[in-house]
Amino acid sequence: MKRLCSFIFGLCILAATTTTAESKSFITGFEDIPLIKGFQQIENDNFSFGNEETRYIEAQLVANSKKDFAAVKKFYQESLAQLGWRELKSTDSELRFYRENDVLEINKISISPLRIRIILKNRV
Repeated sequence: MKRLCSFIFGLCILAATTTTAESKSFITGFEDIPLIKGFQQIENDNFSFGNEETRYIEAQLVANSKKDFAAVKKFYQESLAQLGWRELKSTDSELRFYRENDVLEINKISISPLRIRIILKNRV
């Protein structure tokens, strides 16, 4: 019985650690924009300038496997809402959100492989 309890406790710790590690995967250069599973950030395509009052940050992500933009839309509509972002616009190739003084744009650049551009800028 003691072994069983220890085993179950160990599994719980492992599950908690795995979930925490996955949820801490954010896009480099962005404070709290999650990196969607199955995508990788294209490091040499990052771009940023400005300061807290006037800033522009851009990154590009590419799918590691066959993905469609509908899955990207669903992921970011669900996850960004939990982070305080409100949706402004949604089309077949673009998403736009706002939070306080910021606007976040997610655009489909290419289909095969799926490549997206994420832009964070001040709301005008």
